[in-house]
Amino acid sequence: MSSLPNAINYSAGMPALSENARIIDVAINPVSSSTFTSGSQASFDLISRGFLIPDSLFLAYNGTCVSAGLAEMKGCPAYASFSNLTVQVGSQTIDSQNSYNAVMTMLSNLTLSQSEKYGLQSAYGYGSSVVTTAVALEDLDGALLYNPTQTISFAVPLNCVLSNAEKLLPLGLMANVRINLTIDSITNIFTSNVTPTSWTLDKMSLHYKVLDFGPEVEQLVRSMGPVLSIKSQSFAASSQTLTAGASGSQELIYNMRFASCKSVFCLNGSSTLGGNTFMDSVNLLPNSTYCWSIAGIQYPQRPIDSAVRAQALMYLKAATGSIYDRTNSHSINKYEFSFDGVAASGITYKVPAKFICGTSLEKLDSGMLTGISTQNSPCTYRISLGSGATAANSTITLIMNYDAVFEIDLVNNQVVLRT
Repeated sequence: MSSLPNAINYSAGMPALSENARIIDVAINPVSSSTFTSGSQASFDLISRGFLIPDSLFLAYNGTCVSAGLAEMKGCPAYASFSNLTVQVGSQTIDSQNSYNAVMTMLSNLTLSQSEKYGLQSAYGYGSSVVTTAVALEDLDGALLYNPTQTISFAVPLNCVLSNAEKLLPLGLMANVRINLTIDSITNIFTSNVTPTSWTLDKMSLHYKVLDFGPEVEQLVRSMGPVLSIKSQSFAASSQTLTAGASGSQELIYNMRFASCKSVFCLNGSSTLGGNTFMDSVNLLPNSTYCWSIAGIQYPQRPIDSAVRAQALMYLKAATGSIYDRTNSHSINKYEFSFDGVAASGITYKVPAKFICGTSLEKLDSGMLTGISTQNSPCTYRISLGSGATAANSTITLIMNYDAVFEIDLVNNQVVLRT
């Protein structure tokens, strides 16, 4: 029996949401304070109602810089101020991301094309804070803040285990959810060329949407219990120092334990004066090679060889999706990808080093948990340095993208995140 293709099947009907369903636009202020400086923490309590639409979560705020000179913000300006993000449900921390500014700077370069960065520059803060002419493509990294006092506004998606959930999260059936953001030190936010006198964040707000279906649907969801499972993913970061004078083979061990690691990245930080330090990623020495060892297996099988530099970009593309996916875009130009040496010259706030090493760890790209387990062994970053020795210290940050599963106990109103 033949059947009609969906494109001309007009008999399927139009399913509709319950008449009681309504969308609620939520905008909340921090509960901890109204202004924030280095070392302080902004905390947001989500409402305990309805179902969170994960990809609606974003943060907005103003940043005011007082400086005697032109201050240069590192990385993605809208994320540069935040050293750590945590998500708490009840009194339990279920997601903690260290080096959040470095992780999100990397993701902005690996998930946004140049044209997307250009269209979002007013929200992400790229380029000069004083716009007198059209912004060039070279101004889509970092930010230049004019003295003596300059205020700029930011608004960015807040990537976390909540925003990456594959289904709506039932906030009304969970304990109180809190998001905490810790403000980094001024020396980590700005380059060493000019150190601002102060950097203050205010008018901060967290925005998201909640879908309220009404009590009948909520009761129906409760009947699906006693435990609901919702798949998500998140990122974790850990840093070590590769000391000056390092040569030959190096192994850096990162004790990060997850059941399903989807991909792994390493940022090989720079020490260039006026550079972006831990937000940069250089090829440590010409002709170096890189790979990772997990549970005795090497990924990739043949190390990434910087002597054939282009292959590193393909591995990196595979680590963020399919190499055949036209929407899997990066914003890494040839010059940014070319920096060799920890103290490479030419690195600036607007021309960061982007030789990012990464590879996919998934057995199969599907909705299942198909990543590699690190629960029984740490992850080792294996570096075979080319000729010579490193000229200065380098902060090596390993970033893991891992699967996570929310287990929501509807009887005891508790949430466990399986990672």
